[in-house]
Amino acid sequence: MGGSAVIPLVSVNAGEPVRVVDIIAGHGLASRLEALGIRPGTNIIKRSEMFMRGPVTVEAHGTQIAIGYGMASKILVERIRNLPAKSPNGNKDA
Repeated sequence: MGGSAVIPLVSVNAGEPVRVVDIIAGHGLASRLEALGIRPGTNIIKRSEMFMRGPVTVEAHGTQIAIGYGMASKILVERIRNLPAKSPNGNKDA
């Protein structure tokens, strides 16, 4: 983790890249999030959050996913400074 603070996804600002550290949930919710591609070690970007604890939209693996506020509050993340740069043809190597 390198000294980064672990915080719930709901505490992150929109547009900020983060890495999933842990999911504090039962087997059912953890399985559901894994099916959506959200698991520990995954880099995601919080795209938006609705007013008054509405759905949270995140981008994972190039796909935007809307999840409930309760689900998002159980996803613990750490801020990451740099994501690998993508070249114009979609490869990670520039």
